[in-house]
Amino acid sequence: KDIFCEKPIATDLAETIKAVNLCRAKGVKLMTALQRRFDPNFSRVKRSIAEGTIGETIVVKLCSRDPAPPPLKYVQGGGGIFK
Repeated sequence: KDIFCEKPIATDLAETIKAVNLCRAKGVKLMTALQRRFDPNFSRVKRSIAEGTIGETIVVKLCSRDPAPPPLKYVQGGGGIFK
């Protein structure tokens, strides 16, 4: 099965490379993303496009930021930029 992984793939570079290489060897697609499909603002944009509220849409480019820093417990257990 192909893999859809909430980012990050791993908490360090070596583990990330290992995961990518294993997926390549097995012929499995590996994709990472930050899922925003159910974010209220993204839903509002999608609805506005579907209803024609904003007119003909050719390209949509969105930027999203969390409203506050993550809780300390999350930071202590997380990886990526918090490591």
